[in-house]
Amino acid sequence: MLEVAFRGDGDNFLKIALIGRSYPRANDYWDGNWVRTKVSVHAGGFHGSVNGDLRAEELAQFLERLTGLQRSLRGTAEFETMEEWLSIRVNGDGLGHIDVQCLIQDQPGIGNTLKCTLTTDQMFVRATVTELSQAVQAYPVVGKA
Repeated sequence: MLEVAFRGDGDNFLKIALIGRSYPRANDYWDGNWVRTKVSVHAGGFHGSVNGDLRAEELAQFLERLTGLQRSLRGTAEFETMEEWLSIRVNGDGLGHIDVQCLIQDQPGIGNTLKCTLTTDQMFVRATVTELSQAVQAYPVVGKA
């Protein structure tokens, strides 16, 4: 199982564990790109986990954006699932300080919501980019839209 983690100050983190394709026999774009995940978070006094599906192309797009932010250390890289149960907004100030704003919902559209911010730096983001790259290689986009 692959994991993509944002590590914040102290013991704070957001981890996305990639479990497998949601429809492993599908080879078309619409069904074949769903990936089952388990998202775990520890932010201050809050911690928990939730399962959900995201799409392979969402991971690939996020890798591009996060790689650009890692190079310049400035700007924003955003990730949002199609069903809007997970969103991540990574902001760099150009000096190596990184804020990761997360929104996690336990049921798309109707569930409970946790909103948190992790504070980190360029060294931890480098590890996240490496993990995300491995995830994109393990779950390449299948078919075409």
